[in-house]
Amino acid sequence: MSTQAENRKVVDGFWGDLDSGPPSGKELEAWKDWFAEDAVWEMPFAPEPLAKSVPGRQLIGHFIDWFFRSVPDLRIDSWVVHDTTDPELFVLELHGKATVMQNGNVYANTYCTHMRIRGGKVVLIREYFNPNIVEQAFGVEVIAEGMSQVMAAAGLEVSK
Repeated sequence: MSTQAENRKVVDGFWGDLDSGPPSGKELEAWKDWFAEDAVWEMPFAPEPLAKSVPGRQLIGHFIDWFFRSVPDLRIDSWVVHDTTDPELFVLELHGKATVMQNGNVYANTYCTHMRIRGGKVVLIREYFNPNIVEQAFGVEVIAEGMSQVMAAAGLEVSK
């Protein structure tokens, strides 16, 4: 099997594990294993105070914990994977919808996502999405509290 085909299996498994919504408990911990130790989750258009980059598997894990707790009914209702000429890089189009637990607002956003897979692990997720939708659904206060929780869980100080 080619490197690209092996890597595509990782992409399909990563997103396929979310078919029934965000995992929890042991399933969530197993899902986090898709990430390499030095993985990075980038969100270049993220509204402040949402982090534009979440470096490292541990911090990504804390970020995912907060995000999935915030949108426990998240559904990815469509996703399309595009192979590229780089066997490690995949471009995805997807749409997600959920209710934000903290305020009851509906969150529905469309994403263009780059995923880089190496050695059977996700080393990069770069998500492009509409930041206005994030800010309207979550609100600055919920985002700020969430980022504080993420940093505290990781034992890191939050800059004000």
